[in-house]
Amino acid sequence: MSLHAFIERIETRDLEREREAIAADLQALAQDRGLLGQCMHQHIQQYAFSRGEQVYNPYGFALHASARVSLRMSCWLPAQAQAERQTFIYGLPHTHDFELFAVGYQGSGYLTVKYPLLNGGQVDERTQPVLGEPEHIRLSPGTLLHMRAFEDLHYQLPPDEFSISLALMIAVPPDVRGTRQEWCFDDRLQPTYSGLGSQEQQIHQRIEALWQAHHPVM
Repeated sequence: MSLHAFIERIETRDLEREREAIAADLQALAQDRGLLGQCMHQHIQQYAFSRGEQVYNPYGFALHASARVSLRMSCWLPAQAQAERQTFIYGLPHTHDFELFAVGYQGSGYLTVKYPLLNGGQVDERTQPVLGEPEHIRLSPGTLLHMRAFEDLHYQLPPDEFSISLALMIAVPPDVRGTRQEWCFDDRLQPTYSGLGSQEQQIHQRIEALWQAHHPVM
C-alpha cells in the first residue's frame, strides 16, 4: 500500500470501531519497501538538508498529521551507554495519552514490555499502577504493537541492530479523555511526572545545546 492510499483510508476510518482494519492498513503500508527512500527524497526536495517541519526529532519523521491521527517513521539504534539509552527513551516505563499502533519496518526491532494497567483512572503522584500480566513484543518487520490510551504501560529496550518502525497515533477526544493523564514511572514504578513529551523535549534540547556548543556559528 502506498502512503497516499494509506492516508486516504485512515482519514475515513471509524477510529473507535475499525481497529482491526486500521492495524491491517498499517501492516500493508509497512510492505512498501520504498517508503523510507520516498520520504527522504521528498524531505530533501522540500527542505534541502535542514530539518524542516517534517522532522519530529533527530531520529524520526512525521509522514502525516491531522486533528485525528499522526503517522511517524522512527529510527532505533542499539545503545549501551546511559546517555544513548536516554536519547531513545529506552527503559523508561510510561503510558500514552493517545492510542498507538506500531509495526516493525526494518531491522530486528526494539523490544517492548507491555502491561495492562488495571487502575489507569486512579494513577497519580501518590498512586502506583496496578499491572496485569506482561507481554513481550519484538517489533520486527510486520509485527504489530497496539497500546490503548491510558490503559497500557510499557517500556522499550534497544534493538540488536539499526531498526525502523512505523507508528500511528490516534488522538483521544477531550470528552473521552476526561481528567486522565499519561505518566512516566521510575524503576519502582512510582509515578514521577505526567507527560512523556516533556521528557523527550528536555532530552533533545540538551542534545541540541551540546551540538551548538561544539559547532559554533562562524
